[in-house]
Amino acid sequence: MMRRLLLAATALMGVAFGAAGTASAQDRLVVAAYGGSYEKIMRESVIPEFEKANNVKVDYLAGNSSDSLARLQAQRGRQEIGVVLLDDGPMAQAVSLGFCQKITDQKALGSVYPIAVMGDGKAVGTGFGYTGIAYNADLFRQRNLPVPASWMDLAKPEYKQRLSIPGIDNTYGLHTLVMMARANGGGENDIAPGFKVMREKINPNVLAYESSPGKMSEMFQSGEIWLSVWGSSRVAAMKESGFPLEIVRPKEGAVVLMTATCAVEGAPKPELAQKFVAHLLSPAVQVAFSTYYGSGPTSKEVKLPEDVAKRVIYGEDQVKQLVTMDWDVINKNRTEWTRRWQREVER
Repeated sequence: MMRRLLLAATALMGVAFGAAGTASAQDRLVVAAYGGSYEKIMRESVIPEFEKANNVKVDYLAGNSSDSLARLQAQRGRQEIGVVLLDDGPMAQAVSLGFCQKITDQKALGSVYPIAVMGDGKAVGTGFGYTGIAYNADLFRQRNLPVPASWMDLAKPEYKQRLSIPGIDNTYGLHTLVMMARANGGGENDIAPGFKVMREKINPNVLAYESSPGKMSEMFQSGEIWLSVWGSSRVAAMKESGFPLEIVRPKEGAVVLMTATCAVEGAPKPELAQKFVAHLLSPAVQVAFSTYYGSGPTSKEVKLPEDVAKRVIYGEDQVKQLVTMDWDVINKNRTEWTRRWQREVER
C-alpha cells in the first residue's frame, strides 16, 4: 500500500514538474500600448486569440504615447518591449530614432491605405481617428448657436472662457497650432502665424489648456466648457455614455490621428512581434476597435456593419479627406515650439 502511494506521489510530481516545464517554456511578448478603454479592448478582444494561436503569454504595459516612447529610449540596447503602439506623431519619432524594424508581413502591410504606411514600412497605422471641434449639441441648440464650421470659429467672442484645448504636450494641442498657422498663411515650415492667432484671438476664449481626457470630460459634463479641440474616439466614448457630444470636421480639414504600431528593433522574439503587428491589421481586430473604440479601419479589406460605419472614418473617400501633418518638420521643432507655447500661449 505504501509503495503504491509513493509511486502515485512520484507520478503526480512528474506531472506537476512537466506542467511547470511547459509553462516556463511558453514564449512571452511585451506589448506597450494605451490604457483605459483601449486596454480593455486589447485584453478582451485582441490578446486572448493571439495567445491561444501562438502559445504565448502577452505582458501588457499601459501608458500614453509619451510614456511608451520614453520606455523605448530608456531601454535602448536592451529592449524588453516587443511591440509598441503610439500616436502617429510619436511613432514618427520612434522610427527616426531607430526603434522600429521593417514589417515583414507584406500581405498585411499591403492591405492598408497608403496613408497608414509609415517610415518606409517600418510602422503602420492600426486605426483612423481625427482631430476636430467637439461641442455640446444640446447646449448649442438651447442657445441657438451655429455649429462650428471652421478652425477660426474658435475665436468667436461668444465662446469667451467656454473653450478648452489640450496643451502642446498633447497631439490635439499640436494639431490646433498647426491648423491655426495653415488657416492664416503659414504651416509647419512657418509656424509664427499659428502662435499669433493662438495668443491674440484664441486665448481669450480658453478656460483651460487641459490634456487630461478625464478632466476634459468633467468640464463638458459640468457645463464649464461648451466646446473643445478633441479626438473622434474621445467623443465617441462620451456619446456612448449618453452625453450629447458631437464632433465636426472643419472646412479646412480634420487632422488624421492614427494609432500606429511597430515591432521593436532589438527586442526578444522578433517573429512573435511581427505576428502581433499583422494580427492588429486583421479584419476581426480592426472591426473590434471600430465597434468599441470608434477608430476607423486602416485595412481596405475590412467590411463594417452600417451602424458602425457611419460612426467612424471608413472607406477610401473619407480617408482621402483627412489632413496629414509633416511630422519630420514638427518633431525637429517640437522642443522649441513647446518652449514658445509656454512663454506666449499657456501662461
